Amino acid sequence: MRHYEMLALLSADLEEPKEEVEKIEEVVRNLGGTVVKTDVWGKKRLAYPIRKKNEGVYVLFNFDLEPAQTFELRRVLGLRANIYRQIIILLDE
Repeated sequence: MRHYEMLALLSADLEEPKEEVEKIEEVVRNLGGTVVKTDVWGKKRLAYPIRKKNEGVYVLFNFDLEPAQTFELRRVLGLRANIYRQIIILLDE
């Protein structure tokens, strides 16, 4: 397993973004990974509109996952309507 960091941009229209964060953590666990740390940065103004919205909730995830599973993680998160963007970065050991 390798250690990754993912920054996700969630919809600001969510009443409780914690529920969406828990769903993302569950997806990582279902793919055989372990979530090390989750940091909710909160609602921020976007530099440019995404889906005609000007605000979003930023969440930083640190997790361990097999490299082949990152493609499936991107695919699953891309299908979720409340996730505007995500970027996954492999951290150095």
